[in-house]
Amino acid sequence: MAGLICLAACASDGPDAYSAPMQDAVVTTERVLPPTTLLPPPEPGETVPPSTTIAPVAPNGEVLQVRSLDNSYRLPDVEVSAGTEIWWTNNGRNDHNVLPVNDDEAWGVNTENFTPGDEYRHVFDTPGTYLYYCSIHGTKTAGMIGSVTVSATGA
Repeated sequence: MAGLICLAACASDGPDAYSAPMQDAVVTTERVLPPTTLLPPPEPGETVPPSTTIAPVAPNGEVLQVRSLDNSYRLPDVEVSAGTEIWWTNNGRNDHNVLPVNDDEAWGVNTENFTPGDEYRHVFDTPGTYLYYCSIHGTKTAGMIGSVTVSATGA
């Protein structure tokens, strides 16, 4: 009897009123994080090019929706122009969160503010790749993960 209870507890939640069919969805289940490397110090007499700072841009009025379903993001990996707003909605039956992989980034939404039916919006105004995950249904590298790749305006 205990075995049947364990099997039932681990079974799929099945479809719900919020979930959309997953037939066209791309489900990302594992990610390899880029290595963190430091450049070696310059040799004596070698010149170092100045660092490049990319200035943020104003919102461009574009919005792209990413749905959080039960155990996956629908449109987990998106590419947008700088200034685009990403709009996450919790369309599942479970609580979720959207957390940046890089702990130094100041965006994302915690579980208490992302229960079924909730939404979270963030404008990505600086080019780069922003990795995120749901800590309830994954880790920084596997499970419920996604990315936002932001290109320079007009690129």
